[in-house]
Amino acid sequence: MPIFEYKGVGPDGKPAKGTVDADSSRSARQKLKNRGIYTTDIKERNIDARTGSKSSSAGGTTVKLKNLTLMVRQLATMVRARIPLDEALAAVVDQTDDPKLKSVMSQVKTSVNEGKSLADACAMFPKVFTPIYVSMIRVGEASGKLDLVLVRLATFSENQMEMRNKILGALAYPAFMMVAGTAITIFLFAFAVPKITEVFAGSNMTLPTLTIIMLKISDFMAAHWLFVVALGIGGVSFFQWYVSTPPGRAWWDAFSLRLPGIGKLKRMVAVSRFARTLSTMLGSGVQLLDAIDVVKEVVENTVIKKALEQSKTSISEGQSIAGPLRASGEFPPMLTHMIAVGEKTGELEEMLNVVSDAYDSQVDNAIKSMTRLLEPLMIALMGGIIGLVALSIFMPLLELNNLAGGPG
Repeated sequence: MPIFEYKGVGPDGKPAKGTVDADSSRSARQKLKNRGIYTTDIKERNIDARTGSKSSSAGGTTVKLKNLTLMVRQLATMVRARIPLDEALAAVVDQTDDPKLKSVMSQVKTSVNEGKSLADACAMFPKVFTPIYVSMIRVGEASGKLDLVLVRLATFSENQMEMRNKILGALAYPAFMMVAGTAITIFLFAFAVPKITEVFAGSNMTLPTLTIIMLKISDFMAAHWLFVVALGIGGVSFFQWYVSTPPGRAWWDAFSLRLPGIGKLKRMVAVSRFARTLSTMLGSGVQLLDAIDVVKEVVENTVIKKALEQSKTSISEGQSIAGPLRASGEFPPMLTHMIAVGEKTGELEEMLNVVSDAYDSQVDNAIKSMTRLLEPLMIALMGGIIGLVALSIFMPLLELNNLAGGPG
């Protein structure tokens, strides 16, 4: 069913705008009129099924994970309550506040009403519903356990969102301090130092080495500060472009895993995602080799992805899961040992959950430790730069003052 964007006047006489699903613009106007909204402008809004973005010239962004997770949780609740799927989809369309997600789910609902499976309808929007969603929903429909699968998906998404928020929250303050420190440094050298050091221009005193170095840096920054800023922005842009290419991504993923502290954290996050995703998919009835194909995309790191691809080949030839993972050298002993135990006892899903919980806890502790370490380091770095600048200025000022106070 099409989605229409509207502008109008609400029952309280105030301007109103939003989206509504209807068969036609006439039906949309009537539906809004029944709500007491008189439209002044209304137009259809469609979603490109290939990209999941708006087809209008305004463009679009991907759906926020928190909105998608909430929608899946609501859908799971209604399906578990034995509400027919078409009615449940209609309800989530009405309940969703996100216009983008509302548009997507409206088209999913239309496709389901036309006879498509929910998995096939969701697969039309790969930017919104990743392979793990499509694969698990397909298994849930085939097994008659769609409600359980949707609950698992919602829980899985909530865990991923919680992990991401922890990492972003931990990096926010150091990133702010780095940007602020860079801006302060550029300002000091480009604008503040030249003004203060003008007092030395008429004196014949010999300046300290530190002051001479600072003055040379200041002269360069004052003359070329735009170039320095452009160089910094260009460097960041080039790095982002390079790591978006296959060779650059492979280099960065391998390099970042070797970085002290950060590498260990990235590996723990990847292992946690691997274990959580594989556990969720196996518990929903997805076949092992199919699950590994999806897990490869979830872990993102190309080094670990390559190790999983090689392990899949060995597993397809009849080997256990633990053996190829251990042989790759990219997975920690704790993971491979727990997987081996799970395979022997028939409790692989539970063991993977235990591993994921353990690594989530380690990631949480590592993030807290890194945050506690980064904050004083950034403060010390900024304080050191400002202290050197201040020292380079006050040393000759004190000497000049001594000369001025000496015998005339």
